[in-house]
Amino acid sequence: MFLATALSLTVMGVASAQGARFRIEDPLPDVLKGRVAALMRSERPRDAEAALAAVRIKGDRFWREGGPLLLRIETGCHGDLCMVMIGKVTDQAIIPQLTLRAGPTVTVSDELVELWGIWSTRFILEGHGGAKIDVWGRRGDQGDSWIADACGGCVSASEAKPPPPSVK
Repeated sequence: MFLATALSLTVMGVASAQGARFRIEDPLPDVLKGRVAALMRSERPRDAEAALAAVRIKGDRFWREGGPLLLRIETGCHGDLCMVMIGKVTDQAIIPQLTLRAGPTVTVSDELVELWGIWSTRFILEGHGGAKIDVWGRRGDQGDSWIADACGGCVSASEAKPPPPSVK
């Protein structure tokens, strides 16, 4: 369901194999306010109220259809880099699965890649000066998990070129 939801998001209006690019900028819907308030008290105890007032999400459709909730907390930022959380919505809470500092723009790839035996969907979060953070959403037997790449100039598997021959 997670991967299907991510893929359904990416194919809307996308004709290439690149995926969908969007901003995390939608207001927090009332249905999530109590759960996000509890999350902010846990994750941002010193500025929970200011953080709650500054939360933006990626639309209702994404998380309502079983995808992850993308939260951006636009206070306490360093330039354009703010707290971005990827979480799972339950009836009682939001379970944070990955937290990082990133810009507001995300690209979700329409390409599935097998990472260590699990098909994964690539999310690319943007940082300063064109830097990118690749995170991979995975749904395995033990539930959802995320992998972050420490790769500098990340490229998709379809863009990857073979490494140059080693010099001996």
